[in-house]
Amino acid sequence: MTEKLSFEQQMGELEKLVARLERGEMPLDESLVAFERGMKLVALCREELARAELQVDKVVSAAGATVPFGGA
Repeated sequence: MTEKLSFEQQMGELEKLVARLERGEMPLDESLVAFERGMKLVALCREELARAELQVDKVVSAAGATVPFGGA
């Protein structure tokens, strides 16, 4: 895939893949391809969330706050 999907688009595609896999709509070979795509989407989403967490940490740190990410 050459185009860069947004985080929301990646999550949407992942949700659709999971739903199709759960319903058993696909033959085994297609299910394996979908599973592989889903795992790639999970990795992309994790990377995006890690970048967002770093950005939030920088903003919090620049503001002089001491609340860790996910805290409060």
